[in-house]
Amino acid sequence: MLGRGKFRSKPWQQVVDEARYLVQSGVVELNLIAEDTNQYGMDRRDGQGLAELLRELGKLEGLRWMRILYAYPSYFTDELIEEIATNPKVCKYIDIPLQHINNLTLLSMNRPPQDHTVKLLRKLHDRIPDLVLRTTFISGFPGESKAAHKELVRFCRDFQFQRMGCFAYSEEDGTPAADYPEQVDEDIRHARRDELISLQQDIGQSFAQSLVGRELDVLVDSRDDEGNLIGRTQWDAPDVDPVVFLAPPAADSGLPPLEIGQMRRCRVDGASLFDLEAHPVA
Repeated sequence: MLGRGKFRSKPWQQVVDEARYLVQSGVVELNLIAEDTNQYGMDRRDGQGLAELLRELGKLEGLRWMRILYAYPSYFTDELIEEIATNPKVCKYIDIPLQHINNLTLLSMNRPPQDHTVKLLRKLHDRIPDLVLRTTFISGFPGESKAAHKELVRFCRDFQFQRMGCFAYSEEDGTPAADYPEQVDEDIRHARRDELISLQQDIGQSFAQSLVGRELDVLVDSRDDEGNLIGRTQWDAPDVDPVVFLAPPAADSGLPPLEIGQMRRCRVDGASLFDLEAHPVA
């Protein structure tokens, strides 16, 4: 929805028309993606921001899910939070890349300070039931001290992000950070990344286990190499998050067979690491 360089919102009617075309062609899930998705409309100041767009797209008959990816932490209005919480077609899932939590590191990254981020995360969880957050962090950013890394580890352990990725910092020519002093040794960057990933594996497995026994809506998405059907819950973005391995309906259940593109109510029977195993109940 936004292009490179100075933020330019894709024209409102163009977004709506494109979404309507996709839904009329059979699409049931729309992923709203931009560099900073929740800045949508701020360059126009005509009152048509992301909250209003979600409300408008929610009117499309046949659309089941809308998913917000890459939402910058500085631009969450109360109106947007309320729309995410109350619009039944908006997935209770937000991808909000935080990059770090230590204040000095955040300052170097030109990111909002820790206090702002922590208050926002608490507000999102308080006001949006069943919210799942995806975030990403960078390990070994120039100047990141051992204490700063440990602060990030504690934050991840305390906050328990259900979905989290971590990347070792890599210099890119032409970026200010490439010329910063106190570059962190590459082996330390990777060791710090690995520590966070190991922690997240435990958190992700615990979250998957917490869903066993629940009934969830599952979008039947694809087949694996053996022909078995695979789906996703509202908390699973395509290509980056875990999946749901689907068993066919029992022969005596009277339920129709599973087909790609369907949204089916399923009971979670078990979890394999981060992925779920489920069967349809409706």
